[in-house]
Amino acid sequence: MAFILATKAYEILLRYERGQEGSCCVWEEDVYRNFITFIPSNVPGDHHYYYCFDCSDFNTTNGADFRNGILTYNTIDNTTTYWVNLGVSSDNGDYRDTHNGGHDKDTCFGTIGDGTGSVFAYLDELSYDDCKKIRDA
Repeated sequence: MAFILATKAYEILLRYERGQEGSCCVWEEDVYRNFITFIPSNVPGDHHYYYCFDCSDFNTTNGADFRNGILTYNTIDNTTTYWVNLGVSSDNGDYRDTHNGGHDKDTCFGTIGDGTGSVFAYLDELSYDDCKKIRDA
């Protein structure tokens, strides 16, 4: 299901590369660390679950746009420089995060999140055009 934004926004595509157990959350922030991930008004329940999912796949997203293995998020506008954040939590409370930023264009990232053993989070910037072709195929 695709959501239509009322204003133009940056598009962030996520492609699952690998992961195990744990909870992975991906969100966007501005330079002041303000949360700027667009969450549609029709997303049910706790909005936290919109941008969090099981690290082993993206199939547990709650209302997010997931097509052909690509998860799509948007910022709230296309004028704010943004950072993409990936946080990984394990069942025993360990937490790691990473971020990639200073973006002012549409982007795509491969995600690697592992909530077992040595918890880690990794974002790998990929070709936006390639990710978009896969999603829209």
